[in-house]
Amino acid sequence: MTGRIILVRHGQTFSNINRALDTRPPGAELTERGREQAVEVGAELADLCADRKLSLNCSVALRAQQTAMLAAREIERVQQLPEHSLPVNVVVGVHEVFAGDNEMLADEDSHRGYTTALRGWLEGDPQARMPKGESYMELLARYQPVLEELAAGLDDAADAVLVSHGAAIRTVARHAAAAQIDPDFAFSGYLNNCRFVVLEPRGEKFGKWTVTRWADTELGG
Repeated sequence: MTGRIILVRHGQTFSNINRALDTRPPGAELTERGREQAVEVGAELADLCADRKLSLNCSVALRAQQTAMLAAREIERVQQLPEHSLPVNVVVGVHEVFAGDNEMLADEDSHRGYTTALRGWLEGDPQARMPKGESYMELLARYQPVLEELAAGLDDAADAVLVSHGAAIRTVARHAAAAQIDPDFAFSGYLNNCRFVVLEPRGEKFGKWTVTRWADTELGG
């Protein structure tokens, strides 16, 4: 088995419940259900990454840090590791795509604007953004170096988990595996809270990586 980067969306937040476009850190905290989801995905990751070296990383957003910490404690419990033996590394640059003037809005027009921008990000349209928001190129400029650094530290017996954000994960994974993942698949492949995408760099350059799982869909590769 090759080294993997596992991109996990954070657990449910109060902004998720209110449908608010919460993209600027630190952002909302997890709900009780979000905390349960974090523990559940920790158990899932403990099984997926059993008998492998594991690093656990997260974005600076509060929801990502909370998800990562709860998942880490559950991984330790399931794998019978000493408590707090799995540190969480808080990483700059892997927060959500900024919604600009639509930040914290919850109306239908704002959501349609975000969906339209997401479609453009996945298709590689450099002009796609919300008013005063980010383009996909600006996202990649801050996110891609983090993934490349994680990939450089992998060997065939290692995995790196990165707790991040839904639209950012879908956009970055689409461009990381551009030869495999087309925009239609990435657009329709919604990532629920605490679901994840598995990337395998396999020694290739970013853009030629392989996706072996997208949410609950196993992919060949």
